[in-house]
Amino acid sequence: MPLTKKINALLSDKYRSNITILGNFESSTFTSILDNNNGTIFIVSDSDLISFKDQHCNIWVNTLDSFHANGKEHYPKLGESYKIHDETFYHFTSKEAIVEMASQYFDKHKYDII
Repeated sequence: MPLTKKINALLSDKYRSNITILGNFESSTFTSILDNNNGTIFIVSDSDLISFKDQHCNIWVNTLDSFHANGKEHYPKLGESYKIHDETFYHFTSKEAIVEMASQYFDKHKYDII
C-alpha cells in the first residue's frame, strides 16, 4: 500500500476513547494522533515531516536537515540516533519505518465493534 494511503488509513480509523486525532490528513497541514493515556504521538506535518514519539521520550523523525542541540550543530544520517537534554533520544529513519511503528502501536487501540 502506498505511504499516503497508509497514513490516511491510520488517521481515519475509529479508536477507543483514549486516542485523539487532530486535523484531517487530506486537508490539514498538520495532523496527529495521540494516546491521551501516555503521550505516544504520531505527527505528519506538510505531508513531508513525519515523527513518532513513544511514552519513553524516544522520537523517530525522517528529516535529515541539520539541527542544534547540546551546544552543537548535528548533521544526522539515516540510522543515527542522538541523545538530547539527557533524556530524549532522536532516531533518524525513513518515513515508511515511522508509519509502520505508528500503525503497529495504534492498531492495538482500534475500536472493536462487536
